[in-house]
Amino acid sequence: MLAVAMVAAVGRPQAIGPVQVSASGIVQIAAIPLLGPVGAALVGGLPVIVDRNEPLKRLFNASQRVLFLLAGSLAYWLAGGEILTSGTDDPGPVALAVAMTAAALVAAVVNAGLLSVVLQRSNAGSLRVISLELVRQVIPSYASYGIAAYLLVILWAPAGLGLASAVLFLPAILVIQWGLHTHATEWSTRHALLTPFVEALDLRHPGAAEETRLVTGAASAVATGMGMGSAEVDEIATAARLRDVGMLALDGAPPAIVRRDHPEAAAQVVGSVTFLREPLDLIAAHHERVDGLGHPHGLRGADIPPGGRVLAVADTWGHHVAEGGSPADAVAHCERMVGESLDEHCVAALRRALERDQLPRRGVV
Repeated sequence: MLAVAMVAAVGRPQAIGPVQVSASGIVQIAAIPLLGPVGAALVGGLPVIVDRNEPLKRLFNASQRVLFLLAGSLAYWLAGGEILTSGTDDPGPVALAVAMTAAALVAAVVNAGLLSVVLQRSNAGSLRVISLELVRQVIPSYASYGIAAYLLVILWAPAGLGLASAVLFLPAILVIQWGLHTHATEWSTRHALLTPFVEALDLRHPGAAEETRLVTGAASAVATGMGMGSAEVDEIATAARLRDVGMLALDGAPPAIVRRDHPEAAAQVVGSVTFLREPLDLIAAHHERVDGLGHPHGLRGADIPPGGRVLAVADTWGHHVAEGGSPADAVAHCERMVGESLDEHCVAALRRALERDQLPRRGVV
């Protein structure tokens, strides 16, 4: 089992947006019913100790894995699970599934809790909010870990394949690791592609990059605070980064024309990039007003896409802060515009983000 864990740990966890996923999580969860708490802790901790990170980071990562695997082992035992070998009685697929689900769920929550403490100490945000957001992010990953680990355990013990099941599972581990790496690389490449557009806009309009950073951070905080999923938050953040890129197509036009037409002109600049279709729809809508007096289509209230309403609030807040206003004054400014240009629910989420210290600050990266 340790050999399988070493193979699974060859590839580092892949970052896909705010979530990190790794095939080694499958082996760690499977080790709980197969090896017990001590064996699971060794399977989780040893591959980290021998990697090439700096010593302090290795110590933290190993301790983190040991703690959440011990917690998962306790949950597995409390749910009626037992240590399995190829010679033990079949516990029944349902009973095993229940116990392993408990183990995976508790391991995910403890892991998120440990990470949230580190993030809170480094970012000074709300520990409760950070914890809740991390739990929401890691549970889907651990659900997939649990399913794959359940299949490995079934092959190892009830099916009686023992070590042979690990040999059969190794190619699958490598394929999963390759798939995660490919997906993470694609995600990273897509977002790196956006940077030159922001830099070009900043050359034409100095200060645009800083305002973009503020708007993007606020948009992500508002969207997250409204309970939107990670994919939708990512689309809104992408739209926030590119919301003014249409100005590049209108260089030299009268200021009034630039202000009016730059959302739709964004399609001229990046419209051929296929993965930007949804963000472009949000960019086109971010100057609509909830009272119906906006442009380009005069949409009203709920007819405006939710992401467009979020982006409108973040754009208003970020512009106010970039012009020298304080984050609190910028929120108050947005609140005065509720019912006219801005959506009340999005502005309420902005206020909560301010109170939880989740909004970016001018000049602080």
